[in-house]
Amino acid sequence: MKLIKEYRYILPVTILFIFILNIAQGSLTELLPDESYYWIYSNHLDWGFFDHPPLVALWIVISDYFFTDELGVRFFSAVSFSIMTYIIWLTIDHPRKNEFTWLFILLYFSTALINVYGFITTPDTPLMLFCALFLFAYKQYLKSKSLLSYVLLTISISGMMYSKYQGLLIILFVIISNWKLIKDYKLWLVCLVSLLTYAPYLHWQWMNDFPSFRYHLQERVSNLTYKLEYTLMHFVNAIVIIGFTFPIIYKAFFKNILTKKKFLKSLNFIIIGFFVFFFITSFRGRVQAQWIVATSIPLILITFEYLIENKKSRKWFIRLAFVNIFFIILIRVLISTEGILPVKLDVHGNKEWALELQSKTLGKKKIFLNSFQNISTYWFYTKEKAYYMRSFKGRKNHFSMLQKNNDLSGDSIAYVTKYKSSLADIITHQRGKDYLYTFLIDHYKDLSQIEIQFINDDIILKENKPNELKIEIKNNFDRIINIKEIEFSVGIFFDKTNLEFIKDVKITASDDLIQKNNSIKAILTFSFDDYPEIMSYQFLGIGISNSKKIQIHRASNLVKYRIEK
Repeated sequence: MKLIKEYRYILPVTILFIFILNIAQGSLTELLPDESYYWIYSNHLDWGFFDHPPLVALWIVISDYFFTDELGVRFFSAVSFSIMTYIIWLTIDHPRKNEFTWLFILLYFSTALINVYGFITTPDTPLMLFCALFLFAYKQYLKSKSLLSYVLLTISISGMMYSKYQGLLIILFVIISNWKLIKDYKLWLVCLVSLLTYAPYLHWQWMNDFPSFRYHLQERVSNLTYKLEYTLMHFVNAIVIIGFTFPIIYKAFFKNILTKKKFLKSLNFIIIGFFVFFFITSFRGRVQAQWIVATSIPLILITFEYLIENKKSRKWFIRLAFVNIFFIILIRVLISTEGILPVKLDVHGNKEWALELQSKTLGKKKIFLNSFQNISTYWFYTKEKAYYMRSFKGRKNHFSMLQKNNDLSGDSIAYVTKYKSSLADIITHQRGKDYLYTFLIDHYKDLSQIEIQFINDDIILKENKPNELKIEIKNNFDRIINIKEIEFSVGIFFDKTNLEFIKDVKITASDDLIQKNNSIKAILTFSFDDYPEIMSYQFLGIGISNSKKIQIHRASNLVKYRIEK
């Protein structure tokens, strides 16, 4: 025990203990739906994916090499978290740091959200590791500009960029904090080499028409209106990622804000930069807590040095830290042990409902409506391939790319939706008030590979008068499509949630048949008669259908339009 109390033993022993704890937690806890989605990535390893860069998939591939089931997704996250912990410790060079090793442990393992990435696998997991390595390398660079510092900067920059797009923000804010960096030609070489290592990903984007950039910069927010709650939640997120210790941690940040030390200044710029950037982003849509979790590392580094020098704040921090740790332990127990709470969490019951649905629909291909999480969960726990379909309230995701050129026509399918229906053939309970409603369809007629584009960018519509939409209908199937067999509709968003369909839509086309892998131009004609008054902020899209059992499939992007009286 005496040896363990010495500073040179207490940190490695703690890291080892937390590593074992994370392994146990990762093994006993069912996957989050998003983790199942990233598992799908790992089964189709590529240089890029629709939503994210590829490093999260590599994390899972490595985990899967050693283990199966949930730990086959999470094992390497526990490893990378342990490495990250030690890198952050090495970054600190305060002369009294060894005396306060216990304080670092208390600070680090009481910071709420950062600890999650020891036992779950998301794109933030590798991002956090390479963010820590980047800050360590940058501090070494400021000290000596050694060859090792340049090499580590190159590795960490590439790693962050291959992890998540927030990596670019970290690099940018550090440069802004110290403009003299641009005078160092060796750093230009670092950027050049990093860019070369990133070239395969950029080539993948180019070959696939930049799906990630189009989604994150345009499609993700194209149908959202501003809500004050988005901005307010951004402030809440800044507290949530820290926990009950936030008053002391942010006090340390504000006390440090006027520092002249280059490294501490860079930490300030990362924190301020992230907060301002996502504050602005909140005016375009919802901001999630994990988007700013990378600021946890700079906040830990700043707070540790502050607490060493401020005894009064240290006493208050210790009290709050133990409150944090109590709730962290409690939450970890609750999520790993189903049945303690009267309600099921997102990590409870997934395997159960997936296997139940499989047993009730044997021999039928599964199509999930609007939920890439449900399809991923089903695929992971049953190891049975499934398919994705989106209606007007769904969004594109990586399944849109995986299913390219698929044709399920003629197959017997189970169409699974979360939208309540008394006509469903099978009802499967997920958790709480959540159910899945399944329709069994023989000789399914697939419409998923029909794509509609608007020919005119500026769409002007008139009330109580006939309107025309000029469109191009592309048939990506390897078979002929007869448009007479398809019902066209115009879906209009009056706000983010209220959707109306204009189904009395007539189509005029030069030909009723669309040859395989070909397209035709057409005109859709409709009016707004008998529909609610048009709101000032609106979008529309084209829907197609051929069955009353299946929701209208959105075949086009949503576009803005304006009304002329």
